[in-house]
Amino acid sequence: MDSTEFLGRLKREVIGHPALVHPFLERFGEGDASEEGVRTFAIQYYRHVRVSRLYLASLISNCGHDEKLQLALAEILFDEYGHLNPEETHPALYRRFMEALGLAEEEWEAPTTIPEVQLYVSVHRELTRDPDVRLGLGAMGPASEWPVPPIYVRLTEGLKKATDLPDEALEIFTSHVTMDVTHARIMMDAIAPYAEDEEGQKKVREGAMRSLDARSVMLDGLYKAVYGEPAPLAHDPVRATAP
Repeated sequence: MDSTEFLGRLKREVIGHPALVHPFLERFGEGDASEEGVRTFAIQYYRHVRVSRLYLASLISNCGHDEKLQLALAEILFDEYGHLNPEETHPALYRRFMEALGLAEEEWEAPTTIPEVQLYVSVHRELTRDPDVRLGLGAMGPASEWPVPPIYVRLTEGLKKATDLPDEALEIFTSHVTMDVTHARIMMDAIAPYAEDEEGQKKVREGAMRSLDARSVMLDGLYKAVYGEPAPLAHDPVRATAP
């Protein structure tokens, strides 16, 4: 199949992945989290948000001489860095969310990162540093840009139900719902030349599935941290690291 057909099939597979209907998203989205549970979520999810831009930067360094791909990734990274406004970077927006919850810097920096979140970070560092750039493209394109809007809609719904935060405090979540639609278009155009043959398609899909499996594991960990019990049908962390 050509790259257009492949990406269409991959999108259906990505949107149908269990990570997008994970028990954490279903329960949290109903507003079923205590005040302490919301704070725990905020702190642990920050450990992912504060480094997610670095995956793109790593991928850029892996592009070789493909300047078109570098520019596509840099355009997305420019948004992640708040168009170079230190107050508007995605980590800065997230810190405003935590501050609105009444958290101080020492509170969000002190706790140990749960293993499932650390695994997610490690998997994405590995994928975006792999000599085969197609793995990183699968992780940062299909597995990141397509799922984030529906996931962030669910997180926003849950936070609105569980807290009295104003809309501006939730900008880190609401902005991704529309922004990542544009990012997905940019990424798919950039990925297409790398998915024109069977080998390329295999590698892009592998990167996407490894990323989504790692996301499922991260959500397992967030479920346990927020609700104090294992997630139903918890995922095996080994699956997220397997090639």
